[in-house]
Amino acid sequence: MKIAPTLEGGLRIDIETPLDWMVLRCIPYDARGDTGTLAAKLGALMDGDPEAEDWRELIVPDLQTEFDTQLSTVESSLRQAGDDESPAELFIVKDEAERWYGALNQARLALQERYAFAETEPAAMSPGERSAWFRSQFYLHVQSLLLDYVMR
Repeated sequence: MKIAPTLEGGLRIDIETPLDWMVLRCIPYDARGDTGTLAAKLGALMDGDPEAEDWRELIVPDLQTEFDTQLSTVESSLRQAGDDESPAELFIVKDEAERWYGALNQARLALQERYAFAETEPAAMSPGERSAWFRSQFYLHVQSLLLDYVMR
């Protein structure tokens, strides 16, 4: 996989192998995780606060809608790039950069919560944990490229 800025102010991702497809398709999968939604978790942080109920009623639904929109943007971009495992080009345009950034952030947060990467060196991880760690690092790298070249 190759990623580069475009002259139009976006990013171009050259998807070259089935593994590239798998890593990109893992973004929404990783973000959704298996322990609930990020919006609900953020709402739970307010527990014990007198304004917690207002937060859950007024803010959490909007957060959930925004987080779902971020993941839908990534899924839509992947569908537009191709349905099979053959080489393809995927473009992240400037108007979608914040949603991509948010989806990547959701995925990184979910993976960190699930695997607690800071507690283990990659060499000591199981193959599944190491795969998740490398995906998390890849997501961070794409976020950096978005910040450097698209979201200025």
